[in-house]
Amino acid sequence: MIKRRGCQRLEGKHILEVCMCFKPGMGLLKVKGNKETGLQRKHLQKAKLRRTQAERVRKPRCCRGPQGLLPRYSAREAEGQEQLFKLTDNIQDEFFIAVENIEKYCVLISSKAVYFLKSGDYPDREAIFLEVKYDDLYHCLVSKDHGKVYVQLTKKAVNTSSGVAMPGPSQQKPMVNVKSEVLAVKLCQEINYAKSLYYEQQLMLRLSENQEQLELDS
Repeated sequence: MIKRRGCQRLEGKHILEVCMCFKPGMGLLKVKGNKETGLQRKHLQKAKLRRTQAERVRKPRCCRGPQGLLPRYSAREAEGQEQLFKLTDNIQDEFFIAVENIEKYCVLISSKAVYFLKSGDYPDREAIFLEVKYDDLYHCLVSKDHGKVYVQLTKKAVNTSSGVAMPGPSQQKPMVNVKSEVLAVKLCQEINYAKSLYYEQQLMLRLSENQEQLELDS
């Protein structure tokens, strides 16, 4: 838009005209262009993330079996491995051994402890209603009372004068009801086996970091 004002002479009078030029709002156009560029950049970044972060097709693989070997993939064991990662916050020192799904709860057996979990959607460790570490476990056995079958986890006594592990008092023998004796026997075998593996690991000689580095260099 242009307006002109100048100095003209008309019948002895001087008329002043000034030429004024108005430019369109370049600043507004620049701000709008910057916003569009920023949005485009965000869309490109999101598209790159979608390409690089593929969605998980199946649950995490159990990479270590009871014998220390790579087992065949199992959907049931993968669910147990995923649950263990949630309970331990992805700690790699504690590995999955077995899982047994029972009517109202689940038994998760790891290399360091046995977890009894309530069925349903619970955030992480809130699902645990009983946790027994192998350091505290004396033995696991089948118990019967009034026609019902239980898995009894006998804990060690807190203090013993001889220093030898002894079973604790009755209040340190939590019992969990199981629907059948066959399943109770299986659970006890798996828990006692995991406990024996744990103590074998405790008795193994471990290399220091310097020795491991020397072996790698050689």
